[in-house]
Amino acid sequence: MKTIYPKNKISLIIIAFFALLLMIPEQATAQRFGHFTPHAVMPRPMPMPRPEPRPIPPGPRPIPPRPLPPPPHPYPHPYPYPRPYPVPFHPYPVPFPYAYHPFVPYVWGPTWYPVGFFMATLTTAAIVISVENNQYNYDDGVYYVKESDGYKVVPAPLGATISELPKGYVTVNVSGTDYYYYGGAYYAKDTSKYKVVNAPVGAVVSHLPEGAEEKTIDGQKYMIYNNVYYQPISKDGQDSYVVVQGK
Repeated sequence: MKTIYPKNKISLIIIAFFALLLMIPEQATAQRFGHFTPHAVMPRPMPMPRPEPRPIPPGPRPIPPRPLPPPPHPYPHPYPYPRPYPVPFHPYPVPFPYAYHPFVPYVWGPTWYPVGFFMATLTTAAIVISVENNQYNYDDGVYYVKESDGYKVVPAPLGATISELPKGYVTVNVSGTDYYYYGGAYYAKDTSKYKVVNAPVGAVVSHLPEGAEEKTIDGQKYMIYNNVYYQPISKDGQDSYVVVQGK
């Protein structure tokens, strides 16, 4: 028998490649060319046992304690929270129609000065008045307090008594009682003297001094002077103010 020898190296390589394929296992060949044998069915895992429920103790459920409030701040706020609400406003029912008119400060003569005015010296007619251990200087309807370098005008202190009313005062009658009004202050007869009293609700005046502030409440404008509320009205065709709430 005649033996055939390959004529070149390429033929030897091809022969060796096919011989190698014959030696590779069938499973590896199938995976190489995309043919897979079906996998064996895996056994289903056994279910895990469920934990037993925790027993519920009889009786009502305990309520956890509330957390304690935080300790106070070492430097408290000057306006504590909740902040207090303002005093409710209950205007006095007046028989006069509401009539808004621009506020014009009034001056009661050359010797009258508004609250906050400062003077270096007083006239020789000034007298000293004591009210609840506080000293005031009084001169022609104006009250002063002593400061380091002069005198400052302050509102008329309640309870101050004078022997004579200042010039330019007006008489205001409220519920049959006469009051005397001057410079934003109200006086009542006290034996032989006149005493500074609270503004009587219902009093009608035609002028307010400098320092009155305007405030809108429920759509209406009011004037506030020395913590007294005035409602603008029209009385006998004249612009006036009526006291609707005092101090």
